Amino acid sequence: MRAASLGVQLFVWLTAGLGGLSGAALAAGPSPAAQVDPSFTTRLAEARRAAAALPERGLAQLRALRAGPLVQGRLAARLVVDEAECRVLSDIDALLAISVADAGLALVTGGVNQSEHAPWLRLRACRAGMLLSEGRRQEGLTELEAVLEAQAGATDASAVALARLERGLYRSRQGDLDAGQKDLLEACAALKPLGNVRDLNLCLGHLANHYKRVGDTDEALRLLMPLRDAARHDGADFDDAVYTFGMAQVLQRQSRWDEALVAYRETSQAHERLQDRIGQGYSEHGIAQVLLKQGQPALALRHVERALALVDRPSDPGQYELIVVLQAELLQALGRPQAALACLDEVEGAVRQRQSLPAMADWMRVRAQTMRALGHWREAYDALTEARDLEARLQAQQLSEQSARWRMQFNRARDAEELSNLRRLYEQGQQLRRMQALALGLGVLLLAGLVVLALRKVRQARLLQAQASTDELTGLPNRRAVMAYVAQELQRARRPGGAMSLLLVDVDFFKRVNDTHGHPVGDAVLRHMARMLGEDLRERDRVGRIGGEEFVVVLPGAGLRDAQQVAERMRKRIAASPLQLDALSVPFTISIGVAQAMPTGTVEGLVEQADGALYRAKGSGRNRVMLCGAMAEH
Repeated sequence: MRAASLGVQLFVWLTAGLGGLSGAALAAGPSPAAQVDPSFTTRLAEARRAAAALPERGLAQLRALRAGPLVQGRLAARLVVDEAECRVLSDIDALLAISVADAGLALVTGGVNQSEHAPWLRLRACRAGMLLSEGRRQEGLTELEAVLEAQAGATDASAVALARLERGLYRSRQGDLDAGQKDLLEACAALKPLGNVRDLNLCLGHLANHYKRVGDTDEALRLLMPLRDAARHDGADFDDAVYTFGMAQVLQRQSRWDEALVAYRETSQAHERLQDRIGQGYSEHGIAQVLLKQGQPALALRHVERALALVDRPSDPGQYELIVVLQAELLQALGRPQAALACLDEVEGAVRQRQSLPAMADWMRVRAQTMRALGHWREAYDALTEARDLEARLQAQQLSEQSARWRMQFNRARDAEELSNLRRLYEQGQQLRRMQALALGLGVLLLAGLVVLALRKVRQARLLQAQASTDELTGLPNRRAVMAYVAQELQRARRPGGAMSLLLVDVDFFKRVNDTHGHPVGDAVLRHMARMLGEDLRERDRVGRIGGEEFVVVLPGAGLRDAQQVAERMRKRIAASPLQLDALSVPFTISIGVAQAMPTGTVEGLVEQADGALYRAKGSGRNRVMLCGAMAEH
């Protein structure tokens, strides 16, 4: 479930008997040294089966085994037990999993012998996966590469395959879908002939997660269903809940909302019975996602709050960030954009540092929605553009011919022989080389189509933004847009040496124009006036219509007297330029109120001052300019 998947290790408790459940990667089986005593093998298997049903019970048995005589003084057995505990802890407490691995690895002071080498590498692979889940990217990747290069013999094959599995999982979660899928397929192909069902099932579970990410939900469901059924057959309640959660995610991807909601609620109740707060938190997050899609943001917010009470930042930072982003989206949907922005700001640094394309795209999308709701159009546009770019990069990988070819090679087989068939297909290098030119051409065509689609979406976004901020009659910025610009320039005017003035313009006797000539002529007068007001203005000046026959002119950097001169030119130009409609001439005049921004003033106060000056201009006979507080007539 970690990072909206089944888990950093698919809850990695995929080990309970032949079904390969609960800690699949636990099951590299003891090394030769550990297998000398059958009692050790028996007790280790019992602990793994216990973890499949209830992780805390399995952990207790593993810790008792480590402290007992079967492990004391035997490094290989100790490393096997430590890896098992690391895997069980992987979604309960990643930091504790790292601590357990560190304690075991610290015992290796002078190198390892042949019997100890494989469990040593497997423990390092588990630790590396946990480092990646905690955001320690460079450290985790370096450790994985070291494991991949350290294979000394055939007994190390499972450890190397698990390291490749960890790397593929990380790449897939980060949005590097092609490289991630290649690693996962190679890991599964390497594990198949080794005969370890539990390791193989772990790989299948992660592969199902990957297929969800690339949109192949049918294949993901096909892989998850037998894993879930085997868990139920073996009474592995915890694994049952894990796989049911994965199926709920697939149903959600397929927009089967009611079925997904039932499955999420089932897993939430199961994890509550198992006293697994992390698993319950993931399920509550899934419930909230579905409720949002069903148009119930208020109810969804309650489930998000439950998820935040269950999943804290230290124990699962990646999932915590996803929940907070969903919380922001719900707050914005409920008309609370300021609270939504606070949530986004809280996790921005962590999301950017994690460098996960899906998480970053989601964060940018919600930020664009929030900024739009706040009237911050520039910021909204920038966030939307970046979100579209991230989504386009993800879609490009999902549609790539290379990814499709690998997926096709693995998906066509429907039984246990599919991995062997995959290996044979991979050995057909000559055929793949012949297809390379064709694949490259198709990939270019797909990417070109994706670019066209992305550009079309950008144009649509720009059009929607323009429509939301433009007055339909005059083509000028509407009240919301021009007032946002006033607020922006007012902030600049507060700087040392800054200034800004505001003109409030009103058509004199506009009702008389409508009554005499009709509303179409009145509309033409307003359009004519909008064009006249915009003449001779500077690049930073703005004209907007705020309602009826009332307009606003924003003059950044202008003092009161400069603004008075601009207003006077506008008044004279309009008085001398009646509207000409065929044989009809419609003269009209305007009155203007002028106000200058004060260092401590507000947008509302500035508009109120200009409105007061306009009122005095109207009361003094109209067709004139009045200054705020000056009572001067021009």
